[in-house]
Amino acid sequence: MHQSSSNHHSMVTSGMATRTKEEIIIEKAMESCLFKSMMSGVAGGLFGSLMGLVFGGYSGAVDTAVETQGTAKQKLLAGGRVAKNACVRQAKTFALWGTVYSGTECAIEKYRAKHDLWNSLVAGCITGGVLTSQPKIPMGAKARATQMSVGCGGVAMFSLALDYFLEHRE
Repeated sequence: MHQSSSNHHSMVTSGMATRTKEEIIIEKAMESCLFKSMMSGVAGGLFGSLMGLVFGGYSGAVDTAVETQGTAKQKLLAGGRVAKNACVRQAKTFALWGTVYSGTECAIEKYRAKHDLWNSLVAGCITGGVLTSQPKIPMGAKARATQMSVGCGGVAMFSLALDYFLEHRE
């Protein structure tokens, strides 16, 4: 390390590029599993909101809200509430999916020091289990375990196929 006479920031030289300590710290933070997980959660939430907006309009609940008695304004507001609820519900689901999957895959990859299909398989399984661990209806432990197993297998296969076709296919 050396200090520049015109600049009091510490500089690190590696090869052709000269970077400040602050730049290195920011770069390391952006490569951390926590940062990747948070960014995936934000992106998932935005994507989920969009999906809720697009597909929420096809819900039978929207039809019911619009067909209720009242003025056009009341019907529009009722339909808007239903669509908003669909956006929020989908945003939460996709944010959770992105956060858990990205964080898990990153942690597994760092632990194993490998980037391969096993990381996607295990991260998908954990994500599927988490997504299905809180059912909307009360159920016994055996039924919940079955539901989580199906979620694990389904998301693991989806993740494995997606990773294979996007990164590992020759």
